[in-house]
Amino acid sequence: MLHVGTFVTTYGVIGQNQTLPDNIQVGNTWNAIYRAISRANYLIQQSEKITDPAFPQAATIAQARGIRALAYMDLLGLWGGSTQGYGFTGGRGVPLRLAPTTAIGPETQAIARASEVEVAAAIRADLDFAIANLQPGSGSNRLTKSSALALRARFELRERKYAEALSFAKQVPAIAGFATSAPTGTTAPDAIWQLFFSNTDQNSYAFFWYPAPGGRNEFDPGTTIAAAHPTGDLRRPINVVTATTPITVAGAPFTLSPGTTQKYYRTSTRDDRFNMIRYAEVVLTIAEAAAQTGALAEATTNLNMIRTRAGLAPTTATTAAALITDILLQRRLEFAYEGLYWIDLRRTNRIQTALPTYAETFRNLFPIPLREVQLTNNLIEQNPGY
Repeated sequence: MLHVGTFVTTYGVIGQNQTLPDNIQVGNTWNAIYRAISRANYLIQQSEKITDPAFPQAATIAQARGIRALAYMDLLGLWGGSTQGYGFTGGRGVPLRLAPTTAIGPETQAIARASEVEVAAAIRADLDFAIANLQPGSGSNRLTKSSALALRARFELRERKYAEALSFAKQVPAIAGFATSAPTGTTAPDAIWQLFFSNTDQNSYAFFWYPAPGGRNEFDPGTTIAAAHPTGDLRRPINVVTATTPITVAGAPFTLSPGTTQKYYRTSTRDDRFNMIRYAEVVLTIAEAAAQTGALAEATTNLNMIRTRAGLAPTTATTAAALITDILLQRRLEFAYEGLYWIDLRRTNRIQTALPTYAETFRNLFPIPLREVQLTNNLIEQNPGY
């Protein structure tokens, strides 16, 4: 994804690998995630007080804990770990708050960063509670047992716990007809968990992607992802528009030029769904974890499931290394603009290879927002290099 806008230069700074601790987008992201954690903590606390037998207490707490786990996964993914990835000795964590902060006092006092190991333990505990207290389900706008299992598999893959990733991924119920369904945009029939939006609860995805009227074209796919698609890949027209295409923008006819995307396009209603986790990711997690643990036949079968539905021939890879290379490519193409590519680069230690401008490895971790460091008198330590 390439930043092409001129209105908000703080996005461009990130894309150019010049991110500083005072970058407002970095600070806004940090704050938004911790707001979600605070709300989850409050919901957990208040739900525990409800004694009405009609109230689904365990399921409510389970959903809140699952969302809290995802929030800490995001924090750890951007600001934690180490320069070579995740799950290494000495990995950095983030401040770990597991109780609500509802009033100024001891509960709102600044706390230091926990270690990656400590944050990972909290994530696993939350997801395990969600798995134990939710029902299976897919295509939902709420966390279910299926999405909690899939998130646990995602996290174990990130932490390089391949046997565990394989075990949790295999517990996710299969999506009927997945192997024969063609790839689509955000209406993804393989969605396990999506964020739903409406006219009264909108998002800005299409607004940032599409040109006026209806958008401001802040981002474009860029040239590298277009070139990464093999010939005949059915995902290419979704990820990168390859020809002049008539669409409707802001309720009016519009001819889209080559070089944009059709994943987020509903500029008039701004209600494109966002995929939190899809069954395609589960399949590729099985493939990658199997390859990492020596089960090459299983890895090949699951990789080919993704390739076939994308219109590609079966893989020619025969070694674990070659299979993993293909799997990582399929992940990039399958989940374009769904928020997984940066984490994939980090967890496989490929940032410097894939993004030549990121020559300084300390930038593999985002800077802790300057305000957090200053207001806590360095109790919250900055990541090295910034």
